[in-house]
Amino acid sequence: MSPNPKEKPINWIAVRIALIALVFAMGTVILSVRAYRLQISDAETLKKRADKQRTKVIHLEARRGAIFDRSGEQIAVSLEVNSIYARPKRIQDKKETAHILGQILEMDADEIAKKLSDDKTFVWIQRRVSPLLAEQVRKSDLQGIMIGSEYHRFYPLKSLASHVIGFAGMDSNGLEGIELAYDQELKVDSIPVTAQTDALGRPVMFTAMGRDAKRRDIHLTLDRNIQHIVEKELEEAVNKYRAKSGVVVVLDADTGEIPALAVRPTYNLNTFAKTEPEARRNRAVADTFEPGSTFKVFLAATALDLDKVSPEETFNCNRGVYRYNGSEIHDVVPHKSLSFEDIIVYSSNIGAVKISEKLTKSEFYRVLYSFGFGAPSGIDMPGERPGVLQLPGKWSILSKANIGFGQGVSVNAVQLCTAFAAAINGGVLYKPHFVKSVTNALGETVREFPPTQVRRVIKPETSAKLVEILREAVTRGTGKAAQIPGVEVIGKTGTAQKADSQGGYSHEKYVASFLGAIMGTKPRLVMFVMLDEPSGKMRQGGKLAAPVFKKIGEAIIASCGRQPTESEGIIASQNCAVKKQIAGRKNTAAPKKGPKSGEWIIPDLKGLDMRQVVEICSQMKCDICVQGFGLVVDQQPKAGAVLKEGAPMTISFSGQS
Repeated sequence: MSPNPKEKPINWIAVRIALIALVFAMGTVILSVRAYRLQISDAETLKKRADKQRTKVIHLEARRGAIFDRSGEQIAVSLEVNSIYARPKRIQDKKETAHILGQILEMDADEIAKKLSDDKTFVWIQRRVSPLLAEQVRKSDLQGIMIGSEYHRFYPLKSLASHVIGFAGMDSNGLEGIELAYDQELKVDSIPVTAQTDALGRPVMFTAMGRDAKRRDIHLTLDRNIQHIVEKELEEAVNKYRAKSGVVVVLDADTGEIPALAVRPTYNLNTFAKTEPEARRNRAVADTFEPGSTFKVFLAATALDLDKVSPEETFNCNRGVYRYNGSEIHDVVPHKSLSFEDIIVYSSNIGAVKISEKLTKSEFYRVLYSFGFGAPSGIDMPGERPGVLQLPGKWSILSKANIGFGQGVSVNAVQLCTAFAAAINGGVLYKPHFVKSVTNALGETVREFPPTQVRRVIKPETSAKLVEILREAVTRGTGKAAQIPGVEVIGKTGTAQKADSQGGYSHEKYVASFLGAIMGTKPRLVMFVMLDEPSGKMRQGGKLAAPVFKKIGEAIIASCGRQPTESEGIIASQNCAVKKQIAGRKNTAAPKKGPKSGEWIIPDLKGLDMRQVVEICSQMKCDICVQGFGLVVDQQPKAGAVLKEGAPMTISFSGQS
């Protein structure tokens, strides 16, 4: 059959063109829709996804706040150091990398290889390395091995006040002492940083997000000079008497501030991890003990405040032996009879029992509890044990008598100091504390810790009578060895037998102590000295602890100028705990500028005290060398000589160090 001549042939070229045009049209529509979604409808979502892929937020460790003593000296600070870490997934030859790192860091290569084989994106190799080691690792240019920055806690004074300051661990967390008690103040949240990465995920640009973390610094009531004196004398005493341990606490009687607290044995804060826990324990707050005869102070305070006795009242002391409710009470030195005052002055146990008989259990307990016994003192230091003062309902027939001379009750050293301060400062109990203020990174005070009155314990007139009695205990009683010439000292000795594990009290283990105060000063300094289990036959607090009190007191006063005389009073000083009035020459000496810039004409310094000399030498910017204490008797170079700034100058004082 032949084709119909009227039918037109199909133009396949046109069809193909139409199909291609249709495909392009459909593609254009799809691209337009896609572009609309990318640029308009899904733009924000896709932008966030892209940012997430090319940026990473890294949290960098922030610098921990510093700790200062009362004069502004740094005693704890954070220093920036290098640490080595690895990105295991980026390391090709892990065995060779471990071998090279092991040689540089002096580590076991197998140990490093084990870390590098870990299925983690990040592992520490060695933290806080020296700059020299960090530079050697950097030069080795090992793939996947990085050097980062951290902060290392450093204690420039090493073991000084170690039990007060405490320490912070590897991750800047406070673990002991002030570092732990004020960890929330000192620790700073990590700083978030944005890292822009390249196609291989390597950081190429860093941008800080938001503000830097806020740093807080702690300022203590601790006085570095007094602390040094206290630690030196305590160390000598513990070694001399071969004591198991020792404690000295110095406290401001009128504020509760603690300018010094020392414990032996001690340790270096920079190497705390190598120290036994026994040496790190703050025995001044964590250990309790029976106070012995120092507790007679509070028996006397109770009896006087309740008007149960008069200072002149006489008691029969039974010539040193007294049978009391089936037990035998002894005095070291027998007496036929003693006045109430002399019972405290000569530390008679029998007299203390006779005084306690005038008190009811509830009366005695109420005043002792008011002094703070049987409860935490509230000191800003972790680990405090409050001691034991049982409720009067649990007291045995002998309890009241035993507590009167310091048995059957336990206290800690800070608690005892705080109570004694209340007994002699007019009757007000203050909360003991170490922290004076908190400042920010700009040095602005953001928080202060003023003296906190807890309560009134006894009447002012009772306190005044007690001071008179305790003064006599030092001038003619058991505390004679604590006397400081020209300075009013009060106090009470203590010699306590330690409890025996087999029951009763040991005849070999004693605690020798002296609890006293330097009066007539501002501040009035309360000081407690305790030697635990001294060796040898001499164990009395008056023989062992009282001389330590005297040495510390003399050194504190001498460090502020010169030896005191009886006619001198003592006033407050900004940079030292106590300061004496100057009875000698007035500070009329002043340096004059020399013929050339940076030169001074030295004035005559004879007759001036140490504070005046330091002020003048600071003005001349010379390197001063001090010999002795007291008033200036000689100077080199002599007055009138020309001295260049930074040159040495030797000043000799009248007293010998």
